Order: sequence, then C-alpha cells, then structure tokens
Amino acid sequence: MKSTGKNILLLNLLLLTMIGMLGFTKPGYLITGSVSAPDGTVFKLFYRYGDKVIADSVATKNNTFSLSGTFPEPVVCTLSNSANQQIKIFVAENSTIKVEGKVEQFVNASITNSSENALYNHFNSSAHAISGRYRAMLKQSGAAIRDTGTTAYKVYKASHDSLVQSFVKQHSSSTAAALAITDSYVTNPDRVRAAACYSLLSAKGKETIYARRIKQFFEAEKVIAPGHKAPDFTLTDINGKPVKLSDYKGKYILLDFWASWCAPCRHEHPLMIELYKKFGADKLTFLSVSMDAGSAQWKQAVKTDGLVWTQLNDAQSMNGRVADVYGIKSLPFNCIIDPNGQIIATKLRGEQLSGFITKLFDK
Repeated sequence: MKSTGKNILLLNLLLLTMIGMLGFTKPGYLITGSVSAPDGTVFKLFYRYGDKVIADSVATKNNTFSLSGTFPEPVVCTLSNSANQQIKIFVAENSTIKVEGKVEQFVNASITNSSENALYNHFNSSAHAISGRYRAMLKQSGAAIRDTGTTAYKVYKASHDSLVQSFVKQHSSSTAAALAITDSYVTNPDRVRAAACYSLLSAKGKETIYARRIKQFFEAEKVIAPGHKAPDFTLTDINGKPVKLSDYKGKYILLDFWASWCAPCRHEHPLMIELYKKFGADKLTFLSVSMDAGSAQWKQAVKTDGLVWTQLNDAQSMNGRVADVYGIKSLPFNCIIDPNGQIIATKLRGEQLSGFITKLFDK
C-alpha cells in the first residue's frame, strides 16, 4: 500500500510538472500559404532582429506551403518567392497567419490573422489618403512636390503629423505605433518629432525593438556631438579582414560614410584624395565606410574613384547597428576623431572640410 501511494504521489508530481511546462511553453507562429504557384516554388521568409538576419524557406506543393517557428516579438518580415522578383512585406507575430494569392501578383497577396499587420495597414491607408489629397492639391496649383513653402505642403504636413500623433496615442502599446513613427520621422529624419511621438508610447510600447531604435535615433545627435567618444564598431575591409575603429586610437581619424549610389558622396572623393595626399601619410588616418548592400557595387566604385585608403563596408546599410549608433539616415556623413577617440567635428564638406583639417595641422 505504501508503495502504491508513493507511486501515485510521483505520478501526480509528474503530471503537475508537465502541466506547468505546457503552461509556460512560448507560443510560436504558423504561416500557411495558399498561393497558386508551380510545384517546387521556394518561399523564403526573413527578417532582421538587431544584428541578426533570421531566415527560413520551404517549397510549395499543390499550391500550399507552411512555415513555423517563434518570433521574439512582432517583426517586419519579407516573404519572397523563387518564381519571380515579387515580395510581400508584412508585420508578423506569433499566431496562425494566412497568406493567400497568386504568385504572378504576389505583392498583392492577402495577409490575415496578424493583428499588428492589420493595424499597420490601417495607418498606411490613412497616410496614403492624406498623400493622395496632397498630390491632387499640387496638380491643381502646379506647385512642385519638393516645395515645402506652399500652402498645400503645410496642410499636408499638419494632417500627417496629426494622424501620427493620434494613431500613436490610440495604440501606444503596439508595434504598429513604433513603425508609424519610424516611417514618418526616422526614414524622413525629424528627431524632434520622433522624440515627441516616442514619449506618447506606453511603457510596453517602448520595449519593442522598433521603439528602441527610434530612441537611439533621436539620441544619436547627442551621442555623436563634438566632445563625445566615437562609438566603436567592427566591419570588414575590402579584403575581408575585420577592422575595428578603436584599432586607430592614438591617431586623428577622418571617418567618412558613403555609398556607390550617393552622388554627393562621390562628388567629394576628388577632394578626399587631395587631402589624403597632403595629410594621409603621417597626420590623419582616412577610414571610409560604405553603406552599399551589395559588395560588387562598392568595390567597383572604390576602383573607379581611386580610393586607396582603408575601405570598409556595412552590408546592412542604413538598417545596421553602425548606422543606428551614428544616427545616419542620409548620406554623406563624416566625423573627425582625435587621438583620444573623441569626436571633434561632424558633417563637414567641401571648403569646410579642407579648411578644418588644414587649420588642425597647421597649428
């Protein structure tokens, strides 16, 4: 009897343990696709999370596919297919998400059962409606779309700002709210408004990875201001060798961010070459960081422009950690760093750049 009672007790403890484990199992996602496509078409899901790129893929059969796993939180995902170049970008979360459509019109595929995606789409629909009215006003007045002094632009800007503020207030704990701020004031840099809208997020809303990047964006202006220590980073050079910014501590550094597709950046290269010939031998270390996502374009531009100093590349481009910590949302951008690793100047171009460097070493 004692043995039986002991066995029952052990069994109950085992059941309680299993129930506890089940209760604390982290929910995952299941993405089911019902997309007309040739058998064997590969659907690839990927997203960025911090410095990592997470990817998964599956081949379709009988116009169906499924992908499963666990997201760390709601994230912006890209779903591509091997049949053509079309992609579908959406906000995914840990739920059973359905993708429906035709591979020939994959960009128009429907996404259902992702509440954050539905919320984000709602914001985008409202924003597009405001943009549509703005374009109609421009067409009627004949004003240029880049002219920010027109009445049409002021009406558009006030309407859009009001939309963002209202949306963030109403959905302050959502990922969609952080994405609305990002689209409006980070992609199109406005640190003051980004900070103001960030303050409207709830404590939970400020925990999302996108909200943390917003905060990093508007605080970066202070972080990289003259007198502050230059954030360290490690990137690979043109030969694939890892290079750290701190490797050059004890020297003056001209840190220049550019890209092959940035015309103003490449317009500066003849001046950079001239300054390198004058100061690069023993006074100033030149260090260039390309924001090209593709290495072929970067390497060809280096060769074409005749850049002979150390060349680094961040394939994550404007979405990478380096761009985040330096608050880079547009190019060109540069800073001059002293031997103690402190920034002493930023955003110098043309005569301002050559004048500052000449004055620095002609003391």
